[in-house]
Amino acid sequence: MTENEILEELELKLQRAEAAEACRNLMGKYSYYHTAFRNKEYIDLWAKRDDDLLIMPWGSYEGFEGVKKCYMGDHGDRNDPETFESLKGAVMMHEMDTEVLEVAEDAKTAKGAWLSPGHETWVEGSVPGTEGGEKGKAHAEWCWGKYGVDFIKDDDGQWKIWHMRLYPVFKCEYGTSWVDAEQPKPEDFTFTQAKKASKIWSYSKDRLYPANQPPVPWPYKTFDDVGIEITEEED
Repeated sequence: MTENEILEELELKLQRAEAAEACRNLMGKYSYYHTAFRNKEYIDLWAKRDDDLLIMPWGSYEGFEGVKKCYMGDHGDRNDPETFESLKGAVMMHEMDTEVLEVAEDAKTAKGAWLSPGHETWVEGSVPGTEGGEKGKAHAEWCWGKYGVDFIKDDDGQWKIWHMRLYPVFKCEYGTSWVDAEQPKPEDFTFTQAKKASKIWSYSKDRLYPANQPPVPWPYKTFDDVGIEITEEED
């Protein structure tokens, strides 16, 4: 190996190390912004691409414009006075744990998976998507899930979220066993801007924890080697 080849290899390793740290920080910001309902700032974490993809338990959003519809249309931002008022009493916290992160050998994309323990406090009729119940009733719930995320370096050399999928595990009222709780179905959500999901996996006594939701990232050369790994829901 020539001196130039050694330097090029070392440079690429450095780029990949920097990319990994940038992707971790993106997910950290995602979690912090979510807790504070800073949904407008969510958008800045995403690549401005037509092939963006965001899949939530209730449905999917395609392209950068679709991502904006999710965060600003279906959820709203705390900077809007009306939304700020409606969000009083709400706390949503979803941590990012047990990370598996792989940056491509060409240092242009990355793939990651996280377990996400969390809790949600919300007031019926206030938080978007909770209409139809006993208005004003407050709920404290456990809400656990998983994230599968693809990242890409944009034309300015900045790392951004490219594809994201949230996989539910269980949701239940605090003090109630998730074994006994009825788990949400896509049709239970009232978000209107998404393309509806057909079904989602969540805990049930007659189901086995999925083998590949999300797919655990393995070392890869370029994104063309693996593409978007969207796995089917498992019963």
